[in-house]
Amino acid sequence: MKPSERLKQLNMIGRLDVVLMQQAITELLLAHPELEEDEVLRADTIEGETETFTLLSKLVRLVGQAKVLELGTAAYIAELQSRKARFERRQDALRGLVLKLMNTAELTKMELPEATLSIRAGTPKVVIVDETQIPEEYCRVKIEPDKIKIKAALITTGSVPGAMLSNAEPVLAILTK
Repeated sequence: MKPSERLKQLNMIGRLDVVLMQQAITELLLAHPELEEDEVLRADTIEGETETFTLLSKLVRLVGQAKVLELGTAAYIAELQSRKARFERRQDALRGLVLKLMNTAELTKMELPEATLSIRAGTPKVVIVDETQIPEEYCRVKIEPDKIKIKAALITTGSVPGAMLSNAEPVLAILTK
């Protein structure tokens, strides 16, 4: 069976096999060495004797489809990230409302069917008052204050030039177990 007939048979069943296409082209070029010198004749012969151009068109369409899917997926991811950010803001706002209501009612713990709510003391955060006064030993290589070291030093020694501990903010815990 000629290579072109074999490829036509593959086309009829809906499969274009790149490896078989390469083999058909190689066989065609070996059978007609004069095609090596004339690119136009070579292209015309390959087009007439094989399904290479059909395969190339199909592959180009698949590349285009993949590009559209890539762009669509990127746009969808951006939409989902935006949606995620909105839900995070909503969650923060709702938690803030729960905290305000519990503070107004002067309740530190509430058991509900959905969850147990409790207000606990938050942990103090390091507040950098003047970065220029922070000793180098409390700075990272990037030359920015290392709040972890500063906090540890503030807790143990009570003093780091240019830094202080803030008042702890209340934190809401929601347990659903």
